[in-house]
Amino acid sequence: MQNENTTDRSSWREIRLGKEKFQEIVKLLVEFDERSGRHSYAPLKECHFMRKAIALAEPEGLRILVRSYPGFLYYVAAELSNDQGMVTTCWVHEDGIKSERGDHESEPDHPVHGILCLTDLFDQNEPIGEDEHRTLGELMQEYMERAELCKERESPKV
Repeated sequence: MQNENTTDRSSWREIRLGKEKFQEIVKLLVEFDERSGRHSYAPLKECHFMRKAIALAEPEGLRILVRSYPGFLYYVAAELSNDQGMVTTCWVHEDGIKSERGDHESEPDHPVHGILCLTDLFDQNEPIGEDEHRTLGELMQEYMERAELCKERESPKV
């Protein structure tokens, strides 16, 4: 069942429901990058290890914000805080599972319909309010502003 807020896809959502599932998705992607060797030729190798830290973190020390972009793209900003310090990172996530569901729409028994994806998690969570927005750290605010600028550049001018 979809949340009634899914019509407002432009809002930021904090992933609270399904945070562990989000971590499983990120962990699978990190493991794929490691098995394929893709992480070794990324322009910023540190980003791979930051996502790995996000995937392996204790969920209570993790804050995940997501913003929908056109198509199957999401901007993700994540902050991990624990006794050792803080890691804050961001990336663009392409939801390949949601894309594949569209390709197999006429096949309701296809396995892709049973796989949880970022779009599902986005739809299950509420937009963040102004109070929550004010409690974000400086770096998270910067990442969110950067995402807003990117979205503005990509939006057609009317």
